[in-house]
Amino acid sequence: MDKLARLNSEDRDNLTAYLDGELDENVTRRIESILTSSSAARNDVELLARTYDLLDLLPRPVGSQDFAEKTVATARLESVRKPALEGAWLKRVQQAIPLLMWSFAFLLAACCGYLVTNQWVPRQDDLLLKDLPLIQNLDLYHEVGSVQFLEELAAQRQLLEDIQGTGSP
Repeated sequence: MDKLARLNSEDRDNLTAYLDGELDENVTRRIESILTSSSAARNDVELLARTYDLLDLLPRPVGSQDFAEKTVATARLESVRKPALEGAWLKRVQQAIPLLMWSFAFLLAACCGYLVTNQWVPRQDDLLLKDLPLIQNLDLYHEVGSVQFLEELAAQRQLLEDIQGTGSP
């Protein structure tokens, strides 16, 4: 192996366990073979070992007297407490979601149906409004009698001009 070869990320992650003697035989042999052939890898392990030695020189923090009791009580509470995902309310919400989705789909379909029929299906009132001028003059049209009379009247232009002339002062 090359003198400048470095440890791969998996081996680098195992260096702490290697220094503590926590690795199985196969991984330990692989790391030792890399260390014997690579000075860069040996340097990495020496730096890590020195860092651990320096950590041992730091003063040890001392917890309060009730620290152990609080830690144990918290651990017991965590084991007793149900996770939020296992709550009864979550099951109800999960059961209600399909019902809500179907209700929303039904409401959406009803609104679309209303809008479509409102725009494209004519109402009786709309038909009457379209024929309003005819309905307003229906009495006059009854007095005419027939369409033949109106055609004859239209053919006599002089009579129409006289009627229009006498109608206005």
